[in-house]
Amino acid sequence: MSGTEETSHRSVLGNTLDAARLIRRTAPREYVVLLVCTVVSGIGFVLLLVAGRDLIHDLTAGDRGREIGPLVPGLVGIAVGTVLTTLAAAVQSEVRWLMAHLVERQSVAAVVKAASTVPLAELESPDFQDHLKRTLRQAAQRPWELTQAVSQMAGAVTGGAVVAVVLATVEPWLVPAALLVGLPVLLAAGRNSSAMFAAVTAITPVNREREYLQDLLTGRDQAKEIRAFESGEHLRARFEQRYDDEIEGLRVVSRLRSRRLFIAGIGTTIITIATLALLVWLGVDGQISLADAAIGAVAVQQLTTRVRGIGGSISAVQESSLFLNDHAAFVARAARVRATETADAGPGSDEGAAVALHDVSFSYPGSAVPALRGVSLTLEAGRVTALVGANGSGKTTIAKLVCRLYEPDAGTITWGEAVTSSHGRPRVGVIFQDFLRYQLSAHDNVALGDVSRNDDRAGVVASARAARADHFLSRLARGFDTWLSPSFEGGTDLSVGQWQRVAMARALFRDAPVIVLDEPTAALDPVAEREMIDSTREVFADRAVLVISHRFANVVDADNIVVLAEGEIVERGTHDQLMARGGTYADLYTMQAATFGSGKP
Repeated sequence: MSGTEETSHRSVLGNTLDAARLIRRTAPREYVVLLVCTVVSGIGFVLLLVAGRDLIHDLTAGDRGREIGPLVPGLVGIAVGTVLTTLAAAVQSEVRWLMAHLVERQSVAAVVKAASTVPLAELESPDFQDHLKRTLRQAAQRPWELTQAVSQMAGAVTGGAVVAVVLATVEPWLVPAALLVGLPVLLAAGRNSSAMFAAVTAITPVNREREYLQDLLTGRDQAKEIRAFESGEHLRARFEQRYDDEIEGLRVVSRLRSRRLFIAGIGTTIITIATLALLVWLGVDGQISLADAAIGAVAVQQLTTRVRGIGGSISAVQESSLFLNDHAAFVARAARVRATETADAGPGSDEGAAVALHDVSFSYPGSAVPALRGVSLTLEAGRVTALVGANGSGKTTIAKLVCRLYEPDAGTITWGEAVTSSHGRPRVGVIFQDFLRYQLSAHDNVALGDVSRNDDRAGVVASARAARADHFLSRLARGFDTWLSPSFEGGTDLSVGQWQRVAMARALFRDAPVIVLDEPTAALDPVAEREMIDSTREVFADRAVLVISHRFANVVDADNIVVLAEGEIVERGTHDQLMARGGTYADLYTMQAATFGSGKP
């Protein structure tokens, strides 16, 4: 049985108790306050009913005369009951609001932790993305509904119990009659909850596309290209169409739920009217007093209202339980995937090798074409290895495997003892071609290379200096404390080349034995590019360096140049060796040199 089916078939009591336990774990103090308020509200309601009944008796007593004294206790009881219920309601409202935020925080934090720690291959899976988006959205919405439902149910049960006791003193059979009012609502609740969960699950892919289009149309970084290509109108139309599709899916389930609730409402109304009619007949026939008939009518109305409230709360708990179960399934799914990931990066067997790939093959999830086939490669400390080849030849894939972002499908990858960190993952400093530009301070942008040294300002400045980024970062309005985003007060942006130097500083700050540079000079001007290439050996002198570049001038001095084609290594050697061989590298080098009209690219 699937998780959804299992939840839908669980008892109402079981789901309600699970919800109450979740709230108690997350907000223990608020949970106690809510219980106290519920009890206080119940006491106040007892006073209102008892004092109200006594007051009606005194008012209708034939021998009361014109004395006010006998009415005072009833009036005081009503006043005290009103104060208690009003005070409890005010406190409960604020406590529910705070509890919802506390439960939301825990729910969202669990999803974020799960998503941020799964292997990259799982994160890129469309099914995982659908599950993530659905769970993250519901984690922000359902806690409020759940806390409201549980707290309202507690109040309704307490008040209903009080009313039932009072009603039993009038006429015992009225209690089960009034309780029957909630039966139609309960029958509709379970089916409506399952229908809503199924609808939300079905429209998740549409919702993901709509939110992506929304980000495109409102994002600062995307704005320039969308305006330059005048594609905004087309994207807006597509965005609105996806929103229409999403709303239509919700409209269908809303009509279904409304029909069920309408039918349940008719049943509830019939039972309520029949109960009140019988109560009136008893009063008219003289079988009960006028005061008992009046308080009984009020009690029936109050009890039916609370039973309906309990039914509505149970419906909300049932519906939320489906999503909470989905939330738990997502967290468990992420844990299972992490458990299947190789636990440790074992020490390399090759003498002097920082990283060694042995006959490695790899395919991206969902792709029928291997990205790498039978690749063997060794990275050694103090040596620069360059990867060259056409787009799609597997260069960046090797970089990702070296960083252990993916596990190979076949073959092995081993890391030297100096590279393996205490928690089993390799220490690699990397600059990807699409490196992140964190909308944080300049200090944070560098320090995120090694969060264990986040407060090391001297190390951050030294890394920026080595990457030749300190001269422009130190001149910012607040120096290294300046936020690198104009979206924040006092923040600023950098040029593409400056951002690349910040990324270089981040890789340096990691102080890793292995450095991966994926198109490290792509955004630099020729002078800056030459400076960075010339400084590479000096900066990374004692490290194993893997350079990926389309510009042959950047790799000619590499100790080992590896040529890739369609996921396989076709040549390797120094620049002079490869040129003398007259193979693929020599052809590509000559072609690029000819483009620049010189003997060198």
